Amino acid sequence: MKTVIKISKLLQIGLLLTFILPFFPSGCESKQAEEASVQDTAIVANDSLLTDSVKQAARELDADTVVATTTENTTQESDTTKKESADSNLSTKIAKKSTILKLLLRPNNNYTGIAALIDCFSFLQFGYGLGMAFILWVIALVVKLKDFNNIFILMNIIGLILMFYSYSISNILNDERLWGFWVCIFWSAIMNVFDCILLFRLRKLSKKSNL
Repeated sequence: MKTVIKISKLLQIGLLLTFILPFFPSGCESKQAEEASVQDTAIVANDSLLTDSVKQAARELDADTVVATTTENTTQESDTTKKESADSNLSTKIAKKSTILKLLLRPNNNYTGIAALIDCFSFLQFGYGLGMAFILWVIALVVKLKDFNNIFILMNIIGLILMFYSYSISNILNDERLWGFWVCIFWSAIMNVFDCILLFRLRKLSKKSNL
C-alpha cells in the first residue's frame, strides 16, 4: 500500500509539472485588450472623419480611396497594439533573458502553463481558474506529503473544475487552448480517479483492522 501512496504523490507532482507545457496561444491573454483597442480605434477614426481636414480630403479624393485608407490605418494600429500588448507581458520579458526560459515559458511564441500563471499573477487576476487550481493542487501536494488523508481529494477535484473556466467562462470547449492544457486536464482526472480508489481501499483496510 505504501507503494500505491507513493504513486499518488508522484502523480500530484507530475500534475504540477504539466504546467510547463503549452496551454494557450500567444493571442489569448491580449484578446480582450485587443478588442477594446479596436473599438477605440474605430471611434477615433469616426471622429476624424468629421474633422474639417478629412472633409476637405474627401472632396478631393475618391470615396473608395478614403475608405481603403481608413481601413488600412485601423488594421496597422490594431496589429501594433497587439504586438505591444504581447511584448509588455511579464512572461515575454522573462523569456527574452535566455533560450531556456523561452522554451519553458514561450515555446514558438505560445504560452506554457507557467507563463500564463506569471502573467495572471502579475495582473492580480486571481479570479482565473488557472491560478486557483494551481494553488489548490500545490496545497494538496503538501497535504499528501505530510498527512495522507481525504482532504486533498476535495482540493484536487475543485482544482479540476476550476481549470475548465481558465480564461473563458462562457466557452468550456475553448478551441484557443493548446494540447498541454488538455494533458493537464486528463492527468488531473486520472489522478482523481486513482486517489478515490486508493482512499476507498485505505478506508476498507482501516475498518478491517478495527474489527
